[in-house]
Amino acid sequence: MSRWLPLRDAALATALLLAAVYGGSSGLAHLDAALLGYLAATVAACFVTVYRTSAFWRRPPSAFYARALLEAVRRPRELRRLLGAAGRDLAAQRFIARRSRVRWLAHLLLSVGTLVSFAITLPLVWGWLRFEADGGRSYRAILVAVPVVRFAPEGVVGWLVFHGLSLAAVAVALGATYFLLVRLRARGGAHETAGFHLAPLLLLLAVALSGLALPAAGRSGLPGLFRAAALVHEVSVVALLLALPFTKLAHLLIRPLHVGAQLVRAPGALRAGCIGCGAPLAPVAQRDAVERLLAARGFRFARHQRRCPACRRRQVATAQAELLGAQFQPRPAASAARPEAA
Repeated sequence: MSRWLPLRDAALATALLLAAVYGGSSGLAHLDAALLGYLAATVAACFVTVYRTSAFWRRPPSAFYARALLEAVRRPRELRRLLGAAGRDLAAQRFIARRSRVRWLAHLLLSVGTLVSFAITLPLVWGWLRFEADGGRSYRAILVAVPVVRFAPEGVVGWLVFHGLSLAAVAVALGATYFLLVRLRARGGAHETAGFHLAPLLLLLAVALSGLALPAAGRSGLPGLFRAAALVHEVSVVALLLALPFTKLAHLLIRPLHVGAQLVRAPGALRAGCIGCGAPLAPVAQRDAVERLLAARGFRFARHQRRCPACRRRQVATAQAELLGAQFQPRPAASAARPEAA
Protein backbone atom coordinates (compact mmCIF):
# COMPACT_ATOMS: atom_id res chain seq x y z
CA MET A 1 0.00 0.00 0.00
CA SER A 2 1.30 3.43 -0.92
CA ARG A 3 1.94 5.77 2.01
CA TRP A 4 0.70 8.65 -0.12
CA LEU A 5 -2.92 7.52 -0.03
CA PRO A 6 -3.27 7.99 3.77
CA LEU A 7 -1.42 11.31 3.45
CA ARG A 8 -3.81 12.38 0.70
CA ASP A 9 -6.82 11.37 2.81
CA ALA A 10 -5.48 13.23 5.86
CA ALA A 11 -4.71 16.38 3.87
CA LEU A 12 -8.12 16.32 2.21
CA ALA A 13 -10.00 15.80 5.50
CA THR A 14 -8.02 18.59 7.20
CA ALA A 15 -8.67 20.96 4.31
CA LEU A 16 -12.39 20.18 4.47
CA LEU A 17 -12.39 20.78 8.23
CA LEU A 18 -10.65 24.16 7.82
CA ALA A 19 -13.14 25.14 5.11
CA ALA A 20 -16.05 24.07 7.34
CA VAL A 21 -14.64 26.08 10.26
CA TYR A 22 -14.25 29.15 8.03
CA GLY A 23 -17.75 28.85 6.58
CA GLY A 24 -19.51 27.80 9.81
CA SER A 25 -17.98 30.63 11.84
CA SER A 26 -18.99 33.30 9.27
CA GLY A 27 -15.46 33.87 8.05
CA LEU A 28 -13.84 33.28 11.50
CA ALA A 29 -15.95 36.14 12.96
CA HIS A 30 -17.48 33.91 15.66
CA LEU A 31 -14.34 32.13 16.80
CA ASP A 32 -13.68 32.50 20.52
CA ALA A 33 -10.14 33.72 21.15
CA ALA A 34 -10.04 31.74 24.41
CA LEU A 35 -10.60 28.52 22.45
CA LEU A 36 -7.94 28.97 19.75
CA GLY A 37 -5.62 26.47 21.44
CA TYR A 38 -8.37 23.84 21.30
CA LEU A 39 -9.00 24.74 17.64
CA ALA A 40 -5.37 24.18 16.70
CA ALA A 41 -5.41 20.85 18.57
CA THR A 42 -8.53 19.63 16.73
CA VAL A 43 -7.00 20.48 13.35
CA ALA A 44 -3.77 18.63 14.18
CA ALA A 45 -5.74 15.71 15.64
CA CYS A 46 -7.86 15.56 12.49
CA PHE A 47 -4.77 15.14 10.29
CA VAL A 48 -3.11 12.52 12.50
CA THR A 49 -6.31 10.57 13.18
CA VAL A 50 -7.38 10.41 9.54
CA TYR A 51 -3.85 9.40 8.47
CA ARG A 52 -3.69 6.54 10.99
CA THR A 53 -7.26 5.43 10.28
CA SER A 54 -6.80 5.50 6.51
CA ALA A 55 -3.54 3.55 6.77
CA PHE A 56 -5.21 0.86 8.90
CA TRP A 57 -8.39 0.60 6.86
CA ARG A 58 -6.41 0.36 3.60
CA ARG A 59 -4.43 -2.67 4.78
CA PRO A 60 -5.59 -5.70 2.71
CA PRO A 61 -7.10 -7.64 5.68
CA SER A 62 -8.95 -4.50 6.89
CA ALA A 63 -10.02 -3.55 3.37
CA PHE A 64 -11.75 -6.94 3.02
CA TYR A 65 -14.12 -6.10 5.90
CA ALA A 66 -14.41 -2.45 4.80
CA ARG A 67 -15.64 -3.66 1.40
CA ALA A 68 -18.22 -5.83 3.18
CA LEU A 69 -19.50 -2.66 4.91
CA LEU A 70 -19.69 -0.74 1.62
CA GLU A 71 -21.47 -3.59 -0.16
CA ALA A 72 -24.02 -3.78 2.67
CA VAL A 73 -24.76 -0.07 2.30
CA ARG A 74 -25.61 -0.58 -1.38
CA ARG A 75 -28.03 -3.49 -0.76
CA PRO A 76 -31.26 -2.76 1.19
CA ARG A 77 -31.43 -6.29 2.65
CA GLU A 78 -27.83 -6.17 3.80
CA LEU A 79 -28.27 -2.58 4.99
CA ARG A 80 -30.91 -3.72 7.51
CA ARG A 81 -28.49 -6.32 8.85
CA LEU A 82 -25.71 -3.72 8.95
CA LEU A 83 -27.82 -1.28 10.98
CA GLY A 84 -28.81 -4.04 13.40
CA ALA A 85 -25.20 -5.12 13.92
CA ALA A 86 -24.06 -1.49 14.34
CA GLY A 87 -26.81 -0.86 16.89
CA ARG A 88 -25.87 -3.93 18.95
CA ASP A 89 -22.10 -3.59 18.63
CA LEU A 90 -21.38 0.15 18.39
CA ALA A 91 -24.34 1.83 20.12
CA ALA A 92 -25.48 -0.67 22.79
CA GLN A 93 -22.02 -2.33 23.08
CA ARG A 94 -23.68 -5.59 24.10
CA PHE A 95 -20.50 -7.59 23.50
CA ILE A 96 -19.15 -6.08 26.74
CA ALA A 97 -22.28 -7.06 28.72
CA ARG A 98 -21.43 -10.71 28.08
CA ARG A 99 -18.26 -10.24 30.13
CA SER A 100 -19.70 -8.22 33.01
CA ARG A 101 -22.72 -5.98 33.55
CA VAL A 102 -20.68 -3.55 35.65
CA ARG A 103 -17.97 -3.33 32.98
CA TRP A 104 -20.64 -2.75 30.34
CA LEU A 105 -22.22 0.08 32.37
CA ALA A 106 -18.82 1.68 32.99
CA HIS A 107 -17.96 1.48 29.28
CA LEU A 108 -21.31 3.04 28.38
CA LEU A 109 -20.71 5.90 30.82
CA LEU A 110 -17.23 6.46 29.40
CA SER A 111 -18.26 6.36 25.75
CA VAL A 112 -21.52 8.33 26.07
CA GLY A 113 -19.87 10.96 28.29
CA THR A 114 -17.00 11.37 25.82
CA LEU A 115 -19.32 11.63 22.80
CA VAL A 116 -21.57 14.18 24.54
CA SER A 117 -18.52 16.25 25.48
CA PHE A 118 -17.30 16.26 21.88
CA ALA A 119 -20.81 17.06 20.60
CA ILE A 120 -20.96 20.15 22.84
CA THR A 121 -17.40 21.44 22.67
CA LEU A 122 -16.44 20.92 19.02
CA PRO A 123 -19.21 23.23 17.61
CA LEU A 124 -18.17 25.84 20.21
CA VAL A 125 -14.46 25.54 19.35
CA TRP A 126 -15.12 25.69 15.60
CA GLY A 127 -17.37 28.76 15.93
CA TRP A 128 -20.46 26.90 14.73
CA LEU A 129 -22.42 27.32 17.97
CA ARG A 130 -22.89 30.43 20.08
CA PHE A 131 -25.36 31.83 22.57
CA GLU A 132 -26.85 35.32 22.43
CA ALA A 133 -28.99 37.17 24.95
CA ASP A 134 -32.61 37.44 23.75
CA GLY A 135 -34.23 40.11 25.86
CA GLY A 136 -33.58 40.35 29.55
CA ARG A 137 -34.31 36.81 30.71
CA SER A 138 -33.63 34.36 27.87
CA TYR A 139 -30.94 33.18 25.47
CA ARG A 140 -30.87 31.97 21.88
CA ALA A 141 -28.66 29.15 20.68
CA ILE A 142 -27.41 29.87 17.13
CA LEU A 143 -25.97 26.99 15.10
CA VAL A 144 -24.15 28.05 11.90
CA ALA A 145 -26.06 31.37 11.77
CA VAL A 146 -29.42 29.59 12.29
CA PRO A 147 -31.34 30.14 15.59
CA VAL A 148 -32.27 26.67 16.85
CA VAL A 149 -33.69 27.12 20.34
CA ARG A 150 -34.67 29.91 22.76
CA PHE A 151 -34.49 29.12 26.43
CA ALA A 152 -34.63 30.69 29.87
CA PRO A 153 -31.62 30.01 32.11
CA GLU A 154 -33.94 28.91 34.97
CA GLY A 155 -35.76 26.28 32.83
CA VAL A 156 -34.96 22.63 32.18
CA VAL A 157 -33.38 23.36 28.77
CA GLY A 158 -31.28 26.14 30.25
CA TRP A 159 -30.12 23.90 33.10
CA LEU A 160 -29.14 21.15 30.66
CA VAL A 161 -27.33 23.64 28.38
CA PHE A 162 -25.27 25.06 31.23
CA HIS A 163 -24.65 21.73 32.99
CA GLY A 164 -24.37 19.35 30.02
CA LEU A 165 -20.59 19.34 30.08
CA SER A 166 -20.52 18.77 33.84
CA LEU A 167 -22.87 15.77 33.52
CA ALA A 168 -20.71 14.35 30.73
CA ALA A 169 -17.56 14.91 32.83
CA VAL A 170 -19.10 13.01 35.77
CA ALA A 171 -19.93 10.08 33.45
CA VAL A 172 -16.38 10.06 32.02
CA ALA A 173 -14.82 10.29 35.49
CA LEU A 174 -16.86 7.33 36.79
CA GLY A 175 -16.10 5.16 33.75
CA ALA A 176 -12.39 6.04 33.66
CA THR A 177 -12.01 5.44 37.41
CA TYR A 178 -13.60 1.98 37.13
CA PHE A 179 -11.30 0.87 34.31
CA LEU A 180 -8.27 2.42 35.99
CA LEU A 181 -8.96 0.41 39.14
CA VAL A 182 -9.51 -2.75 37.08
CA ARG A 183 -6.15 -2.26 35.34
CA LEU A 184 -4.29 -1.56 38.56
CA ARG A 185 -5.80 -4.59 40.31
CA ALA A 186 -4.95 -6.92 37.40
CA ARG A 187 -1.52 -8.00 38.54
CA GLY A 188 -1.40 -11.09 36.30
CA GLY A 189 -0.34 -9.43 33.06
CA ALA A 190 2.23 -6.67 32.63
CA HIS A 191 0.36 -5.35 29.61
CA GLU A 192 -2.58 -4.41 31.86
CA THR A 193 -0.54 -1.62 33.45
CA ALA A 194 1.32 -0.57 30.30
CA GLY A 195 1.18 3.04 29.19
CA PHE A 196 -0.83 2.03 26.12
CA HIS A 197 -3.74 1.14 28.44
CA LEU A 198 -3.21 3.52 31.39
CA ALA A 199 -2.29 6.76 29.59
CA PRO A 200 -5.69 7.30 27.90
CA LEU A 201 -7.54 6.57 31.15
CA LEU A 202 -5.37 9.06 33.06
CA LEU A 203 -5.87 11.66 30.33
CA LEU A 204 -9.64 11.15 30.33
CA LEU A 205 -9.69 11.45 34.10
CA ALA A 206 -7.57 14.63 33.98
CA VAL A 207 -9.87 16.18 31.37
CA ALA A 208 -13.02 15.31 33.33
CA LEU A 209 -11.77 16.41 36.75
CA SER A 210 -10.17 19.64 35.51
CA GLY A 211 -13.38 20.41 33.61
CA LEU A 212 -15.43 19.88 36.78
CA ALA A 213 -12.98 22.11 38.69
CA LEU A 214 -13.45 25.07 36.33
CA PRO A 215 -16.87 26.26 37.67
CA ALA A 216 -15.68 25.89 41.27
CA ALA A 217 -12.47 27.81 40.49
CA GLY A 218 -14.50 30.55 38.81
CA ARG A 219 -16.77 30.92 41.84
CA SER A 220 -13.83 30.99 44.26
CA GLY A 221 -13.04 34.63 43.42
CA LEU A 222 -9.38 33.75 42.86
CA PRO A 223 -8.39 34.59 39.25
CA GLY A 224 -5.10 32.75 39.58
CA LEU A 225 -6.86 29.54 40.59
CA PHE A 226 -9.21 29.75 37.62
CA ARG A 227 -6.33 30.41 35.19
CA ALA A 228 -4.42 27.43 36.60
CA ALA A 229 -7.48 25.14 36.27
CA ALA A 230 -8.11 26.40 32.72
CA LEU A 231 -4.47 25.76 31.76
CA VAL A 232 -4.50 22.23 33.17
CA HIS A 233 -7.77 21.51 31.37
CA GLU A 234 -6.50 22.84 28.04
CA VAL A 235 -3.21 20.95 28.23
CA SER A 236 -4.98 17.69 29.13
CA VAL A 237 -7.53 18.11 26.30
CA VAL A 238 -4.81 18.84 23.73
CA ALA A 239 -2.80 15.81 24.89
CA LEU A 240 -5.90 13.60 24.71
CA LEU A 241 -6.77 14.72 21.17
CA LEU A 242 -3.24 14.22 19.85
CA ALA A 243 -2.85 10.85 21.62
CA LEU A 244 -6.16 9.49 20.33
CA PRO A 245 -4.80 7.42 17.40
CA PHE A 246 -1.70 6.19 19.30
CA THR A 247 -3.33 4.67 22.39
CA LYS A 248 -6.05 2.15 23.13
CA LEU A 249 -8.59 4.86 22.29
CA ALA A 250 -7.79 4.03 18.65
CA HIS A 251 -10.19 1.09 19.00
CA LEU A 252 -12.93 3.67 18.32
CA LEU A 253 -11.58 3.93 14.77
CA ILE A 254 -11.16 0.19 14.26
CA ARG A 255 -14.30 -1.22 15.87
CA PRO A 256 -16.57 -0.58 12.82
CA LEU A 257 -14.54 -3.20 10.94
CA HIS A 258 -15.87 -5.78 13.40
CA VAL A 259 -19.35 -5.00 12.10
CA GLY A 260 -18.02 -5.88 8.63
CA ALA A 261 -16.69 -9.15 10.06
CA GLN A 262 -20.15 -9.92 11.46
CA LEU A 263 -21.64 -9.40 8.00
CA VAL A 264 -19.11 -11.79 6.45
CA ARG A 265 -19.84 -14.40 9.14
CA ALA A 266 -23.62 -13.95 9.09
CA PRO A 267 -25.65 -17.20 9.58
CA GLY A 268 -26.73 -17.30 5.92
CA ALA A 269 -23.22 -16.92 4.51
CA LEU A 270 -21.84 -19.75 2.35
CA ARG A 271 -19.49 -21.75 4.59
CA ALA A 272 -16.54 -23.93 3.70
CA GLY A 273 -16.15 -27.50 4.96
CA CYS A 274 -13.01 -29.36 6.03
CA ILE A 275 -11.66 -31.36 3.10
CA GLY A 276 -10.71 -34.13 5.51
CA CYS A 277 -13.79 -34.71 7.69
CA GLY A 278 -16.33 -32.21 6.38
CA ALA A 279 -16.52 -30.20 9.63
CA PRO A 280 -17.77 -26.63 9.05
CA LEU A 281 -15.05 -24.00 8.78
CA ALA A 282 -14.97 -20.26 8.04
CA PRO A 283 -17.22 -18.64 5.42
CA VAL A 284 -16.03 -19.23 1.86
CA ALA A 285 -15.49 -15.50 1.22
CA GLN A 286 -13.27 -15.17 4.31
CA ARG A 287 -11.31 -18.35 3.47
CA ASP A 288 -10.74 -17.20 -0.11
CA ALA A 289 -9.63 -13.74 1.06
CA VAL A 290 -7.11 -15.26 3.48
CA GLU A 291 -5.75 -17.56 0.77
CA ARG A 292 -5.33 -14.64 -1.65
CA LEU A 293 -3.50 -12.59 1.01
CA LEU A 294 -1.17 -15.49 1.84
CA ALA A 295 -0.50 -16.25 -1.83
CA ALA A 296 0.29 -12.57 -2.50
CA ARG A 297 3.03 -12.86 0.14
CA GLY A 298 4.39 -16.10 -1.24
CA PHE A 299 2.83 -18.47 1.32
CA ARG A 300 1.29 -21.65 -0.06
CA PHE A 301 0.27 -24.48 2.24
CA ALA A 302 -0.92 -27.12 -0.25
CA ARG A 303 -4.57 -26.79 0.93
CA HIS A 304 -3.47 -27.36 4.52
CA GLN A 305 -5.59 -24.39 5.57
CA ARG A 306 -8.69 -26.12 4.20
CA ARG A 307 -8.52 -28.76 6.93
CA CYS A 308 -9.98 -28.34 10.42
CA PRO A 309 -7.56 -28.16 13.40
CA ALA A 310 -8.21 -31.81 14.35
CA CYS A 311 -7.36 -33.02 10.82
CA ARG A 312 -4.23 -30.87 10.79
CA ARG A 313 -3.05 -32.43 14.06
CA ARG A 314 -3.70 -35.91 12.63
CA GLN A 315 -1.67 -34.98 9.54
CA VAL A 316 1.25 -33.88 11.70
CA ALA A 317 1.05 -37.03 13.82
CA THR A 318 0.95 -39.20 10.68
CA ALA A 319 4.00 -37.47 9.24
CA GLN A 320 5.89 -37.98 12.54
CA ALA A 321 4.81 -41.63 12.63
CA GLU A 322 6.16 -42.21 9.14
CA LEU A 323 9.47 -40.56 10.04
CA LEU A 324 9.83 -42.64 13.22
CA GLY A 325 8.54 -45.88 11.70
CA ALA A 326 5.64 -46.15 14.15
CA GLN A 327 1.89 -45.96 13.79
CA PHE A 328 0.35 -43.69 16.42
CA GLN A 329 -3.14 -43.42 15.01
CA PRO A 330 -5.27 -44.16 11.93
CA ARG A 331 -4.29 -42.26 8.81
CA PRO A 332 -6.32 -39.11 8.12
CA ALA A 333 -9.08 -39.28 5.55
CA ALA A 334 -7.97 -38.52 2.03
CA SER A 335 -8.72 -35.08 0.68
CA ALA A 336 -11.96 -35.02 -1.20
CA ALA A 337 -13.87 -32.27 -2.87
CA ARG A 338 -16.86 -31.58 -0.68
CA PRO A 339 -19.77 -29.27 -1.50
CA GLU A 340 -19.79 -25.92 0.32
CA ALA A 341 -22.48 -25.68 3.00
CA ALA A 342 -24.91 -22.77 2.91
